[in-house]
Amino acid sequence: MGSGIFRENLRYISSLGRYNTERRPVIRQYFANRISNSEFTHEKLNVAEIREFASQKQSRAEGASPNFEEMFQESLLTLPEDISPQDFQGYLLFRYSHLEEPLSEQDEFAIYDLLSFEALLRDTILEEPEPILSELNRFESKENYADLSNIGEPSKDFQQAWNRRVTLSRKEIIKPFIEGTLPDDPTFDPRRHQERVETAQDILEFLSYSGDSSSLDFFSNPVFQVKGEEREIVVPFPEVLLTTAQYRIEEYVGQFKQVQAVENREKGGVVEELAQELLQQIPSRNFVKEFEYIHDPNPGEADGLLFFEDSYWVAEVKSHPIFRKIPNRVELIKSRFTQKVTQAADQIQNTLGYLDSLDDEFGLVYNLTGNKNSDEMDTGGIIILDGFLPTLYSGNERADQQLGMGDLHDHIAENELMVVITLYDLYQLIQEEETNLFDEFLLWRTGYEGNMPVWGFSEREYWAFYFDNYRTNEEFRQGVEEAAEKDIITVYISARFNDKSHLENLTNNG
Repeated sequence: MGSGIFRENLRYISSLGRYNTERRPVIRQYFANRISNSEFTHEKLNVAEIREFASQKQSRAEGASPNFEEMFQESLLTLPEDISPQDFQGYLLFRYSHLEEPLSEQDEFAIYDLLSFEALLRDTILEEPEPILSELNRFESKENYADLSNIGEPSKDFQQAWNRRVTLSRKEIIKPFIEGTLPDDPTFDPRRHQERVETAQDILEFLSYSGDSSSLDFFSNPVFQVKGEEREIVVPFPEVLLTTAQYRIEEYVGQFKQVQAVENREKGGVVEELAQELLQQIPSRNFVKEFEYIHDPNPGEADGLLFFEDSYWVAEVKSHPIFRKIPNRVELIKSRFTQKVTQAADQIQNTLGYLDSLDDEFGLVYNLTGNKNSDEMDTGGIIILDGFLPTLYSGNERADQQLGMGDLHDHIAENELMVVITLYDLYQLIQEEETNLFDEFLLWRTGYEGNMPVWGFSEREYWAFYFDNYRTNEEFRQGVEEAAEKDIITVYISARFNDKSHLENLTNNG
């Protein structure tokens, strides 16, 4: 990648993404679509053609039926913005710790080293920016906000300041990685230093763009090496470091047959155990893990039972990832997601039926809660999926039908209380201060009988909607209930999990 134009185009589109925070998804999509074109290497970019791309995208979307592939890609492009990198790093270490020994036996770099390298690279670029880099494109009206082509061009000073951030020499990033991961003991084996050098070099090569572009390739390869005297690297979208690392970990593990075999063999138990650990941390009356039917002609089991004061929930965990890496065939996701959720819903329905059949006066449920029988409580299911997914089962039948996920509503009755959540979302939510009200959230989230009036990219957004708006404001609550009656759906992106400072002017102006 020695082309000077290529280098400048990378930095230019990066500065647009930094300056236009709300438009990063469409800017990234433009980049993903054009990176393999010769024009990107040989012709200097300008904001006009990116605005034209955004305008065409908006024109295709207006008046058209929702397209699952478009929606899913947009979700993937948006998700990095609402992930806490520190929390996600902790979650990934939590999720993949069982693979560190197999990787070590293969003399390959550790997952914690990959995450440490990404964290260092991200922090080097994003931490303590100059004041000029806080000058973001802020929308002045709702019309400006709704117009996807409203993409501002930052000043030359802004571009120069940002270019310095995203352009680094290899030495500039490898040296602090080595210093940060070597032991403090001055008597350490000097061969350890060389091992750290080689590890850093291997990770940098793994993260680097190879030229074989595929859909959203910059998620897999966020670093671009530019040949020259300084052996520079450019990171056009540093926000994806750490926050999309699960894709890269899955691709990395898949390179080694023996390591992938360990993951395939152990992931079921690992994901189930992690989910159970998280469920146990939710304040409740009782949690029972690995619940097995007894004295039943059709033996079965549930991964967990979570009992609250007025409700209890059957938890089912599906460890098979809906996709391991950025998908080129998005349609497969629908069938895999539907299959796994349907299987889990069947198991939940069977367990609820079993518990109900045993619940004579002072029966099993009463003994587990020490308080109430089944007919005195609400009952529902929590389906927990492995992987890094947007919400694909919103609970609004019309919206889900339009996106091609309607088969789930054919299988799950309107009056059934069912929520689908990823392991990461569960990990994140139990850290929120309202965790003691988890049962209250579940009952609200599942209580609209196929007419949920809110659509969010993840369960974290529903959580923020409920606790930051719905629960605290009676007038707002009434408006939401009226929207549900009229089948009005609001797309919600929270301030809790997203930086929305660029909307301050819009908020203030009404």
